[in-house]
Amino acid sequence: MGQQSSAAIDVRVTDRKSLIKETCMQRKPYDSMQHKYKQQECSCRHDVCVHKRLPDDCQGGEGSLPFMEQSILPRVAMYLFGGSLIRCFEVCPLWFVVFYKTLDQIFAGIDRGFRQHYGASLILEYARTDWSPVHVAEAGIRIDRILVARVTSAYVGQCTEISYSFSYKTAPDSHNKKIPVKERQYDCSFRFDTYAKGKSRSCWIHKDICRFHGDETRVAATQNITPVSVDDRVEIAVNLFNALGLVDIDRVIWSSPEVCPVQRRECPIEQELFDWYDLDSFQSQSVERLQIPDFFGPQLRHVLTEYAGIDVAVSRTKFRAQTPGVVPQADRILGSRLEVLPRNSPIILPLKRVGLQHDRFTKIQLRQNDTVNLYISQGGKMT
Repeated sequence: MGQQSSAAIDVRVTDRKSLIKETCMQRKPYDSMQHKYKQQECSCRHDVCVHKRLPDDCQGGEGSLPFMEQSILPRVAMYLFGGSLIRCFEVCPLWFVVFYKTLDQIFAGIDRGFRQHYGASLILEYARTDWSPVHVAEAGIRIDRILVARVTSAYVGQCTEISYSFSYKTAPDSHNKKIPVKERQYDCSFRFDTYAKGKSRSCWIHKDICRFHGDETRVAATQNITPVSVDDRVEIAVNLFNALGLVDIDRVIWSSPEVCPVQRRECPIEQELFDWYDLDSFQSQSVERLQIPDFFGPQLRHVLTEYAGIDVAVSRTKFRAQTPGVVPQADRILGSRLEVLPRNSPIILPLKRVGLQHDRFTKIQLRQNDTVNLYISQGGKMT
């Protein structure tokens, strides 16, 4: 990304699926190979044809089928929505490009609604569709409409909440006849703090490696309310398909933004611990084998580590983003990918849904001089 201006950042190609589409289109104009209706001409010489017209001919390139015609395919895609639809993307490059373009057509109403409600504070620059596996007892999948928007200066110094309501086409408990499916409304919201352009940000990460719980993902929890700067980009994921079923696309309704003053954001564990010590002072009163977690250089420079706790030992480490580049050990130790970008570079920040500890597993981007406060909890006697 480098030292680029806000207008120069290309948010269109930010994920693997968009890259696949761009690569396919560079190889061949696959979108032009999609089936299209071609009106058959009458051979009579009248100015106005008085004969019965023949049915329009539907033709396409190699690999295309009649049901892939532009007016038909959206219905086919909604019928297959879910794992079956994802299988269609794997058939060939033509199918990938055509089905991917059809999803843009289906979700256009969601994009328009976002522009209407948040155009003053969030300028929508790009929208794409993403899907990823759901790790449950049976293999599942989630599909999201990802909206990438540029943050304006409308609400500097404010915490902004954006939200939408939705309902499922088939509710999980639809056998309950007392409540019609269409009346089961759910709400989803995102919050972020807006700071002036160029201001250094601070965020916290908490990694819990205690022995008394069964969290097998070992993914660190990140700050729920994301700090962003003017001209940064945010990603809002509108979930459309999950283990509960398919969301009714026509009933995704955006709400007006709500704002309040920015408050201090600290890790919830700070509310439980008060006295912090250096390593030598704390090690003498703890049975845990402790170490200073200086594992993320040279991208993140270690500043200070302190310890607290009784049954569970908690370390609090302050890092400062220093050298641009991907942090090599972050994925292995934290379960999240971290990347440091130049100080003047705009970044893309995924927003986390309110109420979730983990949402989408995406890359976390930092700028030089940003601060990261890392908390690591360890210990806990097994009974």
